[in-house]
Amino acid sequence: MSDAARTVQAVLGRAKPAGAVAARDFRQPRRLGAERLRELARLVQNLLPALEKRLREVSGLAHALTLDGLAERDAETLFAGAQAPSVLRFRCQKDPAWLAWDPAEAVATVETILGAQAGPAAARRLSPAEVKVACLFLSELVKGVAPALAITPADFTLVQVASELGSWREGGEGAEAHRLELALALTRGEARSVVRLWLPGVASGPALAAESLPAELPGHLERVEVELCAQLSGCEISLDQLLALEEGDVIPLDARLGDPTTLSVEGLTLAHARLGSHRGRLAVRIERLHVQPEPAA
Repeated sequence: MSDAARTVQAVLGRAKPAGAVAARDFRQPRRLGAERLRELARLVQNLLPALEKRLREVSGLAHALTLDGLAERDAETLFAGAQAPSVLRFRCQKDPAWLAWDPAEAVATVETILGAQAGPAAARRLSPAEVKVACLFLSELVKGVAPALAITPADFTLVQVASELGSWREGGEGAEAHRLELALALTRGEARSVVRLWLPGVASGPALAAESLPAELPGHLERVEVELCAQLSGCEISLDQLLALEEGDVIPLDARLGDPTTLSVEGLTLAHARLGSHRGRLAVRIERLHVQPEPAA
């Protein structure tokens, strides 16, 4: 056995082979973790009684709400093959988000809200008046769960044509395809349907709250030294230039005085700042303190 192999075995600290590894589809994103999903589920469930009451106020119908599941989805594949959707499109900050509902159930619910006799209905295109009713009803669903997920939804539009669904890329630079899928079951009498919300920007964990920090630093920690890092812009070089580097070579960076940067300590983003100079030395001016865990690499 080679030295490297013995080192690996020593680090692993086991003499028998590991058990079977569960299969995973790496096409589906996973960044929240089971514990975080359970926490989000609990927060959503706590809001459902108040949301049921709100839906009854705006629609005149009594719906029972239950959480049908939480999962992570790739927005690239959400609407594959969609033909005649009944989808509420909205935004969370600048990122697109969606709520999808069975078109036939959407028609039945809107007709009942407008005074028609309750019963099954066939999927069809909603009229302008019905679109307003559907938007009001579904936007209340989104607003009702938003506090649990720390999102701010806005710009609600009901989409009935697949070409108007849009794409996650409309979030602009830095947009991500990752979405949290929240499924809510709506039960009204004998009718049961599920709406699915696809939401961006749901954090992997709660932000560090200021009130959770101690009022004073314990005395035994006052002299502990930590490394404060400022992230500067990098530069691009070709592979042959990289291999040709020698001691004494100068590599110019793209960073300029006045450019934004972040300060981090021990894996936490501490502040947002700008590059500058002080007494002839490169320095940063802190513009905003913001303690937030670093995103996973």
